[in-house]
Amino acid sequence: MIDIIKKGLNKRKVKLFLVFLLCSGLAWFISNLGEQYTNNATFDIYYGSTPDSLLLNSVSKRNIKVRLRASGFQFLMFGFKNKTVVVDLSHLEKKGPKYFVSPSTYRSQIENQLSKFIRVEDMDRDTLFFNFQRLYKKKLPVLPKVTIDLEQNYLMDNNYTLLPDSITVMGPKSEIDTLKGITTQTLVLPHTTNDISEKLKLNLPPNLKNTKYSHHNVTLSAKIFKFSEKVFKVPVEVVNVPEGVGIRTFPEIVSVLCRGRLSAIKELAESDFVVTADYSNLRDKNENVLDLKLTKRPDSVNVVQLRENKVEFILKRQ
Repeated sequence: MIDIIKKGLNKRKVKLFLVFLLCSGLAWFISNLGEQYTNNATFDIYYGSTPDSLLLNSVSKRNIKVRLRASGFQFLMFGFKNKTVVVDLSHLEKKGPKYFVSPSTYRSQIENQLSKFIRVEDMDRDTLFFNFQRLYKKKLPVLPKVTIDLEQNYLMDNNYTLLPDSITVMGPKSEIDTLKGITTQTLVLPHTTNDISEKLKLNLPPNLKNTKYSHHNVTLSAKIFKFSEKVFKVPVEVVNVPEGVGIRTFPEIVSVLCRGRLSAIKELAESDFVVTADYSNLRDKNENVLDLKLTKRPDSVNVVQLRENKVEFILKRQ
């Protein structure tokens, strides 16, 4: 029994010793972390805020070596962070054809990105040089690939619209010179009776890697309505008839078909239309047929059609 008690006490002493040893080691470690140290590091550089008119092709440096001074705590925390710094290119310097950023400029930018408890003792002092390609702008029309089939007795108010109907592209001249227009995705709308509002994706060329586009989608809109129709009887007016000659057409009155909104059709009168036949357009004086032309029509209706395209005539000497 006494031996067992002795063994238990010895184990307890060993555990206490280990605990005290661990605590003293931890205290020593923490004490050392509070000391100031210098250490070397390598930062990867990300170049941001490139001017819109330039494409960055190559740079003289992709990383930079620095010598830092900080406490052990700061280095311990710093070791777990992404060692990437940003160099802002919005204020590039230029000498002749070369673009560059001076060491003093990028050093101050890097220092501003570090903790205030970390001091830069030294770093590479090489000027950063850049090779750019100039970018150009070009305005291109949007080319719709749209088929709209209206249900019977329905019309589209004017034509559909695209918003925007053109886009701006920016890229190297060799790329954007190949573009004449940008097509939309294919859209087929059968038996349409309602107003249309559809967002369409643009077919942007995937092979133009350095070209950017102001829009990736456009909106197609159209007003659809059920139409009414009415036929108006309009007299034929013959113009440019030689002096001393009278003319009579057969028929003297022709039909004009109108299709539009019922409210617009109700407001129309025969005087809103003028149908003419131009005698000076007659090439063969032995013929007795004149072409008809609708020279006046109201804008309030969507479809206006002459049912007769020609009239016969006879001349009467006066």
